[in-house]
Amino acid sequence: MATAKLLKRSSLSLSVAIGAIMNAPLAQAGGLMVWEIGTPTLGTAGAGWAAMPEDASTAYTNPAGTVWRDDTEIRAAGQLLYGDVDFSREDGSNVPGNNGGDPIGWFPGGGAFAAGRLTDKLGWGLAMAGNFGGALDYKDEWVGRRFVQEVDLLAMSLIPSLSWKIHPCLSVGVGLNLMAGYFNWKSAPRAGLLGGDGRLEYSDVDFGYGGNLGVTYRPVPTTTLGLTYTSRVDLDFEARMKLDSFGPLFDIAVERFDGRRTEIGMNVPATYTASLQQQLSQVTTLYVNFGWQEWSTYSPLALRLDNPEQTSLRIDRGYRDTGHFALGARHGFSSGFLRDWSLSAGVAYDSAMVNTGTLTADIPTAEASWRFGFGAGKELCPGLTLDLGYTLVWQGDNDIAQQGRPPFSPRLQGTYEDTALHFFGGSVQFEL
Repeated sequence: MATAKLLKRSSLSLSVAIGAIMNAPLAQAGGLMVWEIGTPTLGTAGAGWAAMPEDASTAYTNPAGTVWRDDTEIRAAGQLLYGDVDFSREDGSNVPGNNGGDPIGWFPGGGAFAAGRLTDKLGWGLAMAGNFGGALDYKDEWVGRRFVQEVDLLAMSLIPSLSWKIHPCLSVGVGLNLMAGYFNWKSAPRAGLLGGDGRLEYSDVDFGYGGNLGVTYRPVPTTTLGLTYTSRVDLDFEARMKLDSFGPLFDIAVERFDGRRTEIGMNVPATYTASLQQQLSQVTTLYVNFGWQEWSTYSPLALRLDNPEQTSLRIDRGYRDTGHFALGARHGFSSGFLRDWSLSAGVAYDSAMVNTGTLTADIPTAEASWRFGFGAGKELCPGLTLDLGYTLVWQGDNDIAQQGRPPFSPRLQGTYEDTALHFFGGSVQFEL
């Protein structure tokens, strides 16, 4: 599928059907890959992601950290995302309709993590969480329905891992990323020469796998460095595409595609993260992150239709790799109103995965973003800790000018105003 080429057809019927499929951008859901999974890094805007071996969520963020503990530890995390993504249309849009409402709204998340030691030098971890994907659901009759009406791309990973302390100050780890992906996509292509809405739907579940590698280096007790790599995961969805309500003229044109088995291939990108945890004093700790995500490998999407012509499409969205930087701190209090509590804060920047002017309605949050995190934690009793956190992801105004393909060439032009994502989360960790 990766080398498939668009087969050119001259007939109007094939142009209509292919145009309907191509105008709907084989959507990727809003949000895509986030740093928020309900764990204490909510309070540092992701800073220290791969350099917190004392946290059981290291089973997800850096498998090398699981051996750095005396007892088995478990963390359970819950999270709610509220997406504030409101569109305002401009005169350049050529499809009638409303502004679509808030397509994200509330969305749950979180995970479960466990880490322990087999021997003094061998550790194990098990994590179940997801930080890839999201969901969009625009109001009916919205102005961009030719491109996307509803889309869900949800991925959940189960990651067993092992770690080995090869030196008192150095450990390495490896994990197997077993990923389940769900893809649901709906749009309303133009039904015919007189207008009206057709219906295009696609839904499937697939499973993929990848690898996680990690290194944890602690040269002195106050300094921890972490390096992680997560490999690309290939998801190949295969289901029957539904096309109907195109009217008497074009129903014949699309009937050869309706119900045909359709393969859609996409990649979860590889990531690289370097993190630092530096204890500045007995009560104050500094956290730093540098990250890189290979979205350019996610950009090409392949589609194959099981019809007599074995029609294949290859679409390159033009995404680019992204960089990430985060800085955070945590301070503990030993007296006063906040006695036995620790407070954290952080700020992060993530570069845009789209070039200027190439934003699309299926992923309105692909622009550059700032993160601002705040958190609090307390040991409730020996071996039991509570952490609460909030992260604001701010993008501001995101302009869109999306142009569709012939024969009807729909156009969506406007602005997603004051775009923001709000993550609220909490977790508890306990020792066994």
